Amino acid sequence: MVDRFLEFIKKHALIDEKDDLLLAVSGGVDSMVLFNLISQTKHRFAVAHCNFQLRGEQADLDEKLVKEACEANGIKNHSVRFETKKFASEKGISTQMAARELRFDWFRELCSKFGYTKIVLAHHRDDSIETFFLNLSRGTSLKGLRGIQARNENLIRPLLLLSKKEIVDYATRNGIAWREDVSNEETYYKRNLIRHELLPVFKKLNPDFEKVMSENLEKLEYRYQTSERHYDDLRASLIEEQNNQSRIVKSEILEQCASAYDLYEVLRPFSFNFDTAEQLYESLDKVGVQFKSDSHFALVDREYVFIEEISTTSYESFELQEGEDGFICADKHYHLSVLGVSDWKLDRKPEHAALDLALLQFPLEIRPWQEGDTFQPIGMKGRKLISDLLIDLKVPLSDKPKVHVLLSNDEIAWVIGFRISEKFKVSEKTKKVWQAKLKNN
Repeated sequence: MVDRFLEFIKKHALIDEKDDLLLAVSGGVDSMVLFNLISQTKHRFAVAHCNFQLRGEQADLDEKLVKEACEANGIKNHSVRFETKKFASEKGISTQMAARELRFDWFRELCSKFGYTKIVLAHHRDDSIETFFLNLSRGTSLKGLRGIQARNENLIRPLLLLSKKEIVDYATRNGIAWREDVSNEETYYKRNLIRHELLPVFKKLNPDFEKVMSENLEKLEYRYQTSERHYDDLRASLIEEQNNQSRIVKSEILEQCASAYDLYEVLRPFSFNFDTAEQLYESLDKVGVQFKSDSHFALVDREYVFIEEISTTSYESFELQEGEDGFICADKHYHLSVLGVSDWKLDRKPEHAALDLALLQFPLEIRPWQEGDTFQPIGMKGRKLISDLLIDLKVPLSDKPKVHVLLSNDEIAWVIGFRISEKFKVSEKTKKVWQAKLKNN
């Protein structure tokens, strides 16, 4: 078993001589066998055990077993207790999600503090097969059909070569103590439903199902890697980088992307989901259509699809009192003044504003523009959506979150840097002018 274990580690380049390992050991049979096998190698390691305080005395006995195993073998043991239910309630997430977040945050903290280079997890072949079916039931891409990977950044899983049965048999033959997690025998969770209800059916259909499925996962991994190389080449061919902006020639998309799925794969680094990529693909004959992912904007223009990162800077609202001489908005500094109409000269620069002081009700409010905001642009009779104004002015997608509006009594008087409102313009009736000028202009 140790030879197979070491061969798998070598085949997948999981560990090198310089690594200091952190083993996640729960006390269950999988992690205790992992502890045993690693102990028989020359690799340096320590243990990390989490007590999530979800199973009362049983969890305390898990903790005790891990501690005793480490003491008997002279292995450093890191142990922690989490108030998992409290954390889950505070964050509004499930207990399982909370336990995972607490666990991996702590692992990363240990790695940073003690210099561990790899986190070793005890997932086995059955776990990988279950993950395949779990992802399949949710809907997934080829990436999700590969099951669990032996290596993911600094997370490694050297037990993936073994089935659950092989692990239990090895533990029994070698007198390895372990603790049973009774929740594994229940079907409260989707994974356990697959484990106890679905997989036994496949095993009845084919006694060698686990072996066949493991081979299938290897084939899917090969197909995924081949697909990744193809789409890496396609991205390099299509995407041009220019001034913190990515762009793709529309005609090249139609020529090189045979379907919306190809475009989805090209856009995957920008976090666009398939539905959005499909809508974008079907909108290539249009101009001015915009799409948004969690991290990026995409704009379909005449010749190109432009892609820009969404600004993560957040801006807050604030008030302007009468008599203030300036303000800073989206990193731009504006100078304020009040002039008699005879001293005022018309300035058509869009970044400047001149409003009738008598029409303004202080304090004024400055805030980021919002979807649905409308105003009456100077020279127009009707109202216009600010979103439409920004499209007409070809404001880059990355700049739109920086756009602010100035309001008087909840009415937009100025889209700062772009247009003033017809309702607040200087007219023949104006006696005093409230003027804002962008500094260094």
